[in-house]
Amino acid sequence: MNNKEVRVSENLSEAHTLPSWLYTKPEVLEVEKREIFCKTWQYVGHISQVTKPGDYFTTEVADRPIIVSCGQDGEIHAFYNVCTHRAAKLAEGEGNKQVFTCPYHAWTFRTDGSLLRAPNMGGCEHFDYQDFCLKTIQLEIIQSFIFVNLDPDAPSMVSQFPDLFKHVEKYDLSKLKKIRVKETICKSNWKIGIDNYLECDHCSIVHKTLVSKLDMKLYEMEMLEYYSYQGTPLKGKNSDFGLGQGGRYYWLYPNTWFSFDPGPANLSIHQSIPIDHKTTKYVYTTFFMTDEITEEEEELMAMDQLVRKEDLDICEVVQKGIETGAYTQGRFSLTENLVHQFHLLLQRDLETVLPLQTADPSKTF
Repeated sequence: MNNKEVRVSENLSEAHTLPSWLYTKPEVLEVEKREIFCKTWQYVGHISQVTKPGDYFTTEVADRPIIVSCGQDGEIHAFYNVCTHRAAKLAEGEGNKQVFTCPYHAWTFRTDGSLLRAPNMGGCEHFDYQDFCLKTIQLEIIQSFIFVNLDPDAPSMVSQFPDLFKHVEKYDLSKLKKIRVKETICKSNWKIGIDNYLECDHCSIVHKTLVSKLDMKLYEMEMLEYYSYQGTPLKGKNSDFGLGQGGRYYWLYPNTWFSFDPGPANLSIHQSIPIDHKTTKYVYTTFFMTDEITEEEEELMAMDQLVRKEDLDICEVVQKGIETGAYTQGRFSLTENLVHQFHLLLQRDLETVLPLQTADPSKTF
């Protein structure tokens, strides 16, 4: 390579990975938040959280506070958790409210985001309530899962993720019960966890216990423009296995994956949320079809925890290696096509502001 960075080639057999400075420079994350996280569909919740008028929950996307609520008309809405008067935060946590009242000056908003009362605005000229509704956010529901996109001009999720969850769509995923949310801190860049998830070359080495239960000869991958699928049955099952009879794993660009694991009918949603350029918060949301946790379900969560710890440990090892400066770019094997897709998508979204053709990272900002 003569110490010169090269772009990620469309041709997998000759492609290099993204350069290491994209994983180590703090400036890169700020660009990623603006160019990627603020313009992509992000999972925020399940319809079971907002079943009745007034139900709501709060969350964040790209450090922006958000409210998702069920209006009095039964429609689910998303809007910024920011009062339109003086920008105070309106709500915390989750629950049920008839209205959202700002704790700062008591401006009050309906659960659809419209302004109901502005008590300190009496006598003000040309004040129109319609001009001060909460700012809405694009929201779509796919197979009972709620997604938002901060970009008002973003293409619909349906158009970007056609046939998503097609292997499990015959099951009524709206019946899933959210059982547990667990957060873990990983001392690595958020992209390292995605790189790891999108290939299984490491599985027989790092995840020996899990792999011992699976028929890796039937392991399959499918790549679409904005997402990919990996799956394999338990030993003794065929490729048309049912829910819980193998693993089905869906990755959604850029930072979310849905894991239907072997065991009792289940789903684990994994979100890779950057804290800084070398620290990531993993949020794991576990669903089962029953409210009562069985012994079998406890065993599954214990297995999931083991696999997550194995992945976290190797991601932290990789981050340390990248930070040594001894590594600049790697090469893809022909079985790392899903990681290659991820890097091509990142390159597409970043290269106009972070060009990848220079050998001197200091000149890229």
